[in-house]
Amino acid sequence: MQEITDEALIKELLEKEGSVIFFYTPFCQTCKIAERMLHIVTEAKEMNSVVYTCNLNYFPWVAEVLGIQSVPSLTVIGGNDEKRILFAFESVVTIDKFLN
Repeated sequence: MQEITDEALIKELLEKEGSVIFFYTPFCQTCKIAERMLHIVTEAKEMNSVVYTCNLNYFPWVAEVLGIQSVPSLTVIGGNDEKRILFAFESVVTIDKFLN
């Protein structure tokens, strides 16, 4: 997983179809657990695409653009302004199904 720290990169990823972005805040314990589960899934799947992580505190405007209501959240950007967002990280299986 690769951390997003540059505003230009986040803007580019929001326009790129197939971008996978995990949004979190640093003091959120649920976010830390969700990130561990996401790491397990990406390692097991040997994903070809990079999963990006983004501290939502640095880019609050992204929450409004994507409609992110809470963290942790996992977003897959699709074509034609389509996006899928996962808010409930119930299990590794849930994350795996979401990414398929």
